[in-house]
Amino acid sequence: MRNRKKQDYFTDDANAPAPLEFTVRHRVYFNETDALGIVWHGNYAVFFEQAITELAHSIGLSVTALKDAGLATPLAQLHIDYGSPLYIDETVDITVRLHWADGPLLNYDLKAVKPDGTLVCTGYEVQVFMDLQNRQALWYSPDIWENCKKRWAAGEFYHG
Repeated sequence: MRNRKKQDYFTDDANAPAPLEFTVRHRVYFNETDALGIVWHGNYAVFFEQAITELAHSIGLSVTALKDAGLATPLAQLHIDYGSPLYIDETVDITVRLHWADGPLLNYDLKAVKPDGTLVCTGYEVQVFMDLQNRQALWYSPDIWENCKKRWAAGEFYHG
């Protein structure tokens, strides 16, 4: 892959905790491919969401937990740099890293890699916190995010 990404998607503050990371493995199914048996480009966003969902569950920010708090985290930005294609029955490891944000944002960078090390794609997502009742983006960090960050800063999510 010609690396179109010239730098990291997010710059971490030296005083911020290290990004949280989670990896999922996905096998390519027939319905995820085009007529040539190549993964359709839009499905990479779905693969990214699988990894984000698992990371979110592991840190208390699942869709259910957010909904119970009267919140959602809709997508504000999505970017994907494509590299090597994926085909039916291939597996890919999708790694997501959540970067520290002082405000009401979830900044994720993602990478999909075949088991042989071939880089399939990289990308990022930015999600914002939204009040479900009035459907407005929040300009402050909600309690669920602040509590998550306290646990993150305390090292609760790092596993050696």
